[in-house]
Amino acid sequence: MSEFVHTIRLLPDWKLINELSQIDKFGGSWTAVEKREGQSLKQLKSIATVRSVGASTRIEGSKMTDDEVEALIKNLEVSKLEERDAQEVIGYYETLDIISESFRDITVSESNLKMLHNILMKHSEKDSWHRGNYKQHSNAVEATHPDGTKYIIFKTTDPGFATEDAMRELVHWYNSDNTTHPIVRIAIFVYDFLSIHPFQDGNGRLSRLLATLLLLRQTYSWIQYVSFEHEIENRKAEYYAVLMQCQRQRPGEDVYPWATFFLSCLYNIQNQLINKLQTKNSLSKISPREKKIYSFIESHPGCQSGEIAEKLDIPLPTVKRILMDMLEKRLIVKHGVGKGTNYTAEATTSVKKDMMFVLKDRERKKEFLLMNSSSFVEINKLILTPLFDWKVPDDWGAKLITQNLTFKITCHNNAGGAVESPSRSVTAMISLYHFNPVLTLSHPINISGESVWERTLKGSEYPIKVTIEIKSETEHFDFDVMFVYDEVA
Repeated sequence: MSEFVHTIRLLPDWKLINELSQIDKFGGSWTAVEKREGQSLKQLKSIATVRSVGASTRIEGSKMTDDEVEALIKNLEVSKLEERDAQEVIGYYETLDIISESFRDITVSESNLKMLHNILMKHSEKDSWHRGNYKQHSNAVEATHPDGTKYIIFKTTDPGFATEDAMRELVHWYNSDNTTHPIVRIAIFVYDFLSIHPFQDGNGRLSRLLATLLLLRQTYSWIQYVSFEHEIENRKAEYYAVLMQCQRQRPGEDVYPWATFFLSCLYNIQNQLINKLQTKNSLSKISPREKKIYSFIESHPGCQSGEIAEKLDIPLPTVKRILMDMLEKRLIVKHGVGKGTNYTAEATTSVKKDMMFVLKDRERKKEFLLMNSSSFVEINKLILTPLFDWKVPDDWGAKLITQNLTFKITCHNNAGGAVESPSRSVTAMISLYHFNPVLTLSHPINISGESVWERTLKGSEYPIKVTIEIKSETEHFDFDVMFVYDEVA
């Protein structure tokens, strides 16, 4: 693979190559899994479809929950699509359904991209003037300062001939490049599509649909049984920050951060699918009532025992007994204590990889709860986002030095003990001589009960409240600091 792919710079390293290998390794065994699992996959596809539709439309501002999305899809024939959220949900569902059923026949062409955009937007009269056609007006992506003024996050391709030329070149490159790894080609296609923003509206939603279409066409058929969109929703701030990082350098930008983000999303949902299949096999050995409770928890993460008993009309003592049995079998996870106890269907042994949170001028603190001795949070990467236009590192480096961002970690255990770490300088960690202000820590910051107190804690000392706070030498600062971490809660 050369340094340039299409018009974009991407220099692969062993990390990227290893992640590609892991994803392909799973794909090589998938045919046998499909033949073996049968009915389980139909159920997973149904769940994944609802989650994908809900997540992708929420990323763009919809307020509909997965339950509301599912109810709307089931009652589509009698539904009146008067609300914009409902129009977007059904448009996304119908486009995803067409992709799922006909992906082999949907080649990568400008006419097919316009056709999919038309289906995506067809239920919205407000969008009738532009659906299925390239944009007629500029659609640069903007954000709003606290004082209400707007600023451009990144500039998109100009409407008219510039967009038409860019899309023609993108489609031609994708169809003619036979040397770049398929997943890297897909990642770059999605990235450049978003950077061009060829349609007046709906580009974000369509980009995620196109990712699914391209993966299916490249024989990564497992993608339809787990939600790529839900993974993006969970990492929404990181998703936008990485896109912004790369796009600030256009043209000829280095898209390594985007490629690794895209691959990590695929790797994470691949592991989720493996865990779901393993759990489904375990569920085959439990009673119908237990399966009913598990299905409810899976669809309502964070639910409590009283809610389960009420919704399923099962006596509360029976629900509590079954929950204890399912916890012992590691089918579900218990979170919180006392009245705050709730449950999810995630595997108890799984480590959540590449989670993130952002500390900013208006939100300077983040809190975690470490529930037991196996819980930890391990910070492995910092991503700095300057909230102003810049062209060379000196533009933001000087301001960062003046503001001197630092963060500290404070832990309080349930017995009243407290430990505060020395302040760490973000400024000292970040290189001021690169266009990508990203720091991968050579020694990740591990936060667990034993690492903080340097002794074995008693069960009564849990949960531990962890607070991470950022400070500046100036009253206000002009950066967002993203912390990327692994977690066992």
